[in-house]
Amino acid sequence: MLRLSFAILLLASGTVCAGTIYKWVDAQGTIHYSDQPRPGASQLEIESAPRVSPPAPVVASATAASSAAADGEPFRYDSCAISRPAADETLQNAFSVSVAWQISPALRSGDRVTLALDGKLLAGVSPTGTSFTIAPVDRGTHTLMVSILDADGRGVCQSSAVTFHVRQPSLLSPPRRAPTPAPAPRPNTPRS
Repeated sequence: MLRLSFAILLLASGTVCAGTIYKWVDAQGTIHYSDQPRPGASQLEIESAPRVSPPAPVVASATAASSAAADGEPFRYDSCAISRPAADETLQNAFSVSVAWQISPALRSGDRVTLALDGKLLAGVSPTGTSFTIAPVDRGTHTLMVSILDADGRGVCQSSAVTFHVRQPSLLSPPRRAPTPAPAPRPNTPRS
């Protein structure tokens, strides 16, 4: 079966040149192909494959042209930063986290935003949005990072990593109650 697949691949590929191929079946019923004649082999004529020319090279892509500013300098973002949550912020009893970011200048056409939580890209983030809610979020320490990719998928701006902490109640560690105040001493009154 492997030989048959290989032979069909050779016949179908554009690398086969015009020529003669010989085909025969052995005693076990296996079909064989060869460029050498054998007793009992039938002769197959192979036509040359049509020539396919590669597409003409593109001189300049539309994204490269649009990324150049009017003065000829390539476009560049001044900043992209996460504005919420704040760095090292602790979120108590949080089961979702609202994330917001700022981009300066505004996101240009064709570019897209990606958001990563703990080094993994989050699905569902609007490629042109400025906020996203992560739900559910596990307790613990997490890092967020926002990146901007151009139309070709190259990173053009990346924020600093922002670390935040999520604290949630646990059956193993229930929330602490405020200590009960000691009863006030009774006033000293004479006994009769």
